[in-house]
Amino acid sequence: MPSIVAMVEIFGAEHAVPRTVVNDLNLALDEALNNIISYAYAIGTEDEISVRILLRPGEIVAEIEDAGNPFDPLAAPAPDFSVPVRGRKPGGLGIHFIKSLMDEVAYIRRTGMNRLRLCKKFTMA
Repeated sequence: MPSIVAMVEIFGAEHAVPRTVVNDLNLALDEALNNIISYAYAIGTEDEISVRILLRPGEIVAEIEDAGNPFDPLAAPAPDFSVPVRGRKPGGLGIHFIKSLMDEVAYIRRTGMNRLRLCKKFTMA
Protein backbone atom coordinates (compact mmCIF):
# COMPACT_ATOMS: atom_id res chain seq x y z
CA MET A 1 0.00 0.00 0.00
CA PRO A 2 2.79 2.51 0.64
CA SER A 3 3.87 2.25 -3.00
CA ILE A 4 0.32 3.09 -4.18
CA VAL A 5 0.16 6.08 -1.83
CA ALA A 6 3.53 7.28 -3.13
CA MET A 7 2.43 6.80 -6.75
CA VAL A 8 -0.70 8.91 -6.22
CA GLU A 9 1.24 11.55 -4.26
CA ILE A 10 3.89 11.89 -6.99
CA PHE A 11 1.30 11.90 -9.78
CA GLY A 12 -0.75 14.55 -7.97
CA ALA A 13 2.29 16.76 -7.37
CA GLU A 14 3.50 16.43 -10.97
CA HIS A 15 0.11 17.46 -12.31
CA ALA A 16 -0.82 20.09 -9.69
CA VAL A 17 -3.81 18.10 -8.45
CA PRO A 18 -5.20 19.76 -5.29
CA ARG A 19 -3.99 18.12 -2.07
CA THR A 20 -7.53 17.37 -0.85
CA VAL A 21 -8.26 15.49 -4.08
CA VAL A 22 -5.07 13.43 -3.75
CA ASN A 23 -5.98 12.61 -0.14
CA ASP A 24 -9.52 11.54 -1.07
CA LEU A 25 -8.25 9.35 -3.88
CA ASN A 26 -5.66 7.72 -1.63
CA LEU A 27 -8.29 6.96 1.02
CA ALA A 28 -10.66 5.45 -1.56
CA LEU A 29 -7.86 3.40 -3.12
CA ASP A 30 -6.75 2.14 0.29
CA GLU A 31 -10.27 0.93 1.06
CA ALA A 32 -10.84 -0.64 -2.38
CA LEU A 33 -7.46 -2.39 -2.44
CA ASN A 34 -7.83 -3.69 1.11
CA ASN A 35 -11.22 -5.14 0.15
CA ILE A 36 -9.72 -6.84 -2.92
CA ILE A 37 -6.79 -8.22 -0.93
CA SER A 38 -9.08 -9.41 1.88
CA TYR A 39 -11.99 -10.87 -0.10
CA ALA A 40 -11.25 -11.39 -3.80
CA TYR A 41 -8.83 -14.28 -3.45
CA ALA A 42 -8.63 -17.53 -1.50
CA ILE A 43 -6.24 -17.47 1.45
CA GLY A 44 -2.68 -18.08 0.29
CA THR A 45 -3.41 -17.10 -3.31
CA GLU A 46 -1.02 -14.70 -4.99
CA ASP A 47 -1.98 -12.57 -7.97
CA GLU A 48 -1.49 -9.11 -9.37
CA ILE A 49 -3.70 -6.09 -8.86
CA SER A 50 -3.23 -3.33 -11.43
CA VAL A 51 -3.73 0.33 -10.53
CA ARG A 52 -3.63 3.06 -13.19
CA ILE A 53 -3.99 6.77 -12.56
CA LEU A 54 -5.25 9.02 -15.35
CA LEU A 55 -5.69 12.75 -15.53
CA ARG A 56 -8.47 14.22 -17.62
CA PRO A 57 -9.62 17.83 -17.76
CA GLY A 58 -11.14 18.51 -14.35
CA GLU A 59 -10.81 15.01 -12.96
CA ILE A 60 -8.40 12.36 -11.75
CA VAL A 61 -9.29 8.73 -12.38
CA ALA A 62 -7.98 5.55 -10.77
CA GLU A 63 -8.63 2.24 -12.49
CA ILE A 64 -8.15 -0.95 -10.48
CA GLU A 65 -8.09 -4.33 -12.18
CA ASP A 66 -7.90 -7.76 -10.58
CA ALA A 67 -8.66 -11.37 -11.47
CA GLY A 68 -10.23 -12.17 -8.11
CA ASN A 69 -13.74 -13.42 -7.44
CA PRO A 70 -16.41 -11.38 -9.22
CA PHE A 71 -17.77 -8.65 -6.97
CA ASP A 72 -19.74 -5.58 -7.95
CA PRO A 73 -19.38 -3.14 -5.06
CA LEU A 74 -22.15 -0.98 -6.53
CA ALA A 75 -24.63 -3.84 -6.09
CA ALA A 76 -23.88 -4.14 -2.36
CA PRO A 77 -26.66 -2.83 -0.14
CA ALA A 78 -26.12 0.53 1.52
CA PRO A 79 -25.49 0.39 5.27
CA ASP A 80 -28.55 0.96 7.43
CA PHE A 81 -27.58 3.91 9.61
CA SER A 82 -30.94 3.80 11.40
CA VAL A 83 -29.76 0.67 13.25
CA PRO A 84 -27.46 1.29 16.23
CA VAL A 85 -23.81 0.40 15.56
CA ARG A 86 -23.90 -2.62 17.87
CA GLY A 87 -26.93 -4.00 16.03
CA ARG A 88 -25.54 -3.68 12.49
CA LYS A 89 -24.12 -6.50 10.45
CA PRO A 90 -20.40 -6.03 9.75
CA GLY A 91 -19.31 -4.81 6.35
CA GLY A 92 -20.54 -2.35 3.77
CA LEU A 93 -19.11 0.79 5.33
CA GLY A 94 -15.98 0.76 3.16
CA ILE A 95 -17.98 0.80 -0.06
CA HIS A 96 -20.17 3.57 1.34
CA PHE A 97 -16.99 5.47 2.26
CA ILE A 98 -15.59 5.09 -1.29
CA LYS A 99 -18.86 6.31 -2.84
CA SER A 100 -18.88 9.29 -0.46
CA LEU A 101 -15.33 10.32 -1.33
CA MET A 102 -15.54 9.87 -5.11
CA ASP A 103 -17.73 11.70 -7.61
CA GLU A 104 -18.12 8.61 -9.76
CA VAL A 105 -17.59 4.90 -9.09
CA ALA A 106 -18.07 2.34 -11.87
CA TYR A 107 -17.60 -1.43 -12.00
CA ILE A 108 -17.51 -3.94 -14.81
CA ARG A 109 -16.51 -7.59 -15.01
CA ARG A 110 -14.98 -8.40 -18.37
CA THR A 111 -12.81 -11.28 -19.62
CA GLY A 112 -12.44 -12.71 -16.12
CA MET A 113 -11.31 -9.40 -14.63
CA ASN A 114 -12.90 -7.03 -12.11
CA ARG A 115 -12.49 -3.41 -13.18
CA LEU A 116 -13.26 -0.66 -10.70
CA ARG A 117 -13.07 2.97 -11.80
CA LEU A 118 -12.87 5.79 -9.24
CA CYS A 119 -13.25 9.37 -10.41
CA LYS A 120 -12.75 12.59 -8.45
CA LYS A 121 -13.54 15.94 -10.07
CA PHE A 122 -11.66 19.13 -9.22
CA THR A 123 -10.85 22.60 -10.45
CA MET A 124 -7.29 23.80 -10.87
CA ALA A 125 -6.17 26.43 -8.40
